[in-house]
Amino acid sequence: MNKIIQHIKFVILSTTTLLVLSCSSNSDLVFNEINQQFKEDNYFKARDLYLEKGRQLSKPLRYYTEALIYNAFNQLKEAEKRIDYLTERQHLIHDSLLYRLYTIKSDNAIKQYQYKTAKEATETILDNFKIYLTEKELSDYENSFKIWSALEAIPSQSIDIKGSTIIKMQKDKAGLNNLKISANNDTLNFIFDTGANLSTTSVSVANRLGMKIIPADIKVGTITGGEITAQLGICSRLLMGNIELNNVVFLVMPDEALSFPQIDYHITGILGFPVIEALKEIQITQNGEFIVPETETAYTDKSNMAMNGLTPLICLDNRHFTFDTGADLTMFYHRFYVENKEEIDTKYQQEKIGFGGAGGSKEFDGFKINHTFNIFDKEVKLEQISLLKEKIKENETVYGNIGQDIIKQFEKMTINFNHMFILFE
Repeated sequence: MNKIIQHIKFVILSTTTLLVLSCSSNSDLVFNEINQQFKEDNYFKARDLYLEKGRQLSKPLRYYTEALIYNAFNQLKEAEKRIDYLTERQHLIHDSLLYRLYTIKSDNAIKQYQYKTAKEATETILDNFKIYLTEKELSDYENSFKIWSALEAIPSQSIDIKGSTIIKMQKDKAGLNNLKISANNDTLNFIFDTGANLSTTSVSVANRLGMKIIPADIKVGTITGGEITAQLGICSRLLMGNIELNNVVFLVMPDEALSFPQIDYHITGILGFPVIEALKEIQITQNGEFIVPETETAYTDKSNMAMNGLTPLICLDNRHFTFDTGADLTMFYHRFYVENKEEIDTKYQQEKIGFGGAGGSKEFDGFKINHTFNIFDKEVKLEQISLLKEKIKENETVYGNIGQDIIKQFEKMTINFNHMFILFE
């Protein structure tokens, strides 16, 4: 009788163990599938996979996944809850995931203008997770630590929207949209640029607008592989139509870094993500009106915009691209080439593609190709799109960058940072 009972106990124990192992295995398999999308910065596919299979994840892996998804889709308070839960129970997840979680903690804080928290999270990475960093990443985190340390005592950016705002944008010499901003009893045109992680200006303009300059000696990489040393500037009061922003952070670069003498062109300033996101919703019309509405646009589809750090991503034709209103032309990257290599190699001749930015320009091997997007049931045809054959950054994951040549094919574009969508009409 005892042997029978022991046998039954053994069978029950073995079956339970198999179930636990099976659940663990399923959890790991699902997580690995989702995490691969995180590694590729494809938060759209990660979200869809999580909605389909997330129930199979263990609680720690579910919270980790939710933290990254909530952060990417700008639901920062929800992300913060998951981050705090896991960082207070660090034994629940592997160190490699904990490292990623602290990068999200820093990013989450930056987007809420909590510079001291961003500094502390970055410091934790530098103190405890160097084993996971490449030499380039280590340098980037050290640079970030300088930024957030310099800003930790600066009050958070705030905004007062006193009613709907309509501003007529002006095209500059490079064909980029500029908005009139006012500060220190002066008015200047700044480029509107969703692709800029931080608002940027030159030393002379920062002084002209009465910004407080904070020495930080930040290293800014250039397209030519060099570096520019920049400082930080705080604009205590910036006006834009019926909108007042306070304590706006600017990257302050040497005047020559924002000058392009070959075309007699100088960038006065750039309004980047932290300013644009604070507006919650913006609309841009074909005739050049920049609108901040009192009432947000209704939208019922899935979010087609996500944030990779401070860089907006857009999902088009099930591919993820960076979205850069400061770029005149769309450009395709290495990933697009790999996916379409046979067709591109057969149809197009390789040539040199020029690529410019702050600090100069550089040429890369590539192609000029034609491509048609399907955007909100409209065929959008582009010709002679520059395609770069090789990666221009070692951590490049997207298919390319969407620019003004797509935007201007629609009567109106709406960007909403509350519900994370880009609507073309």
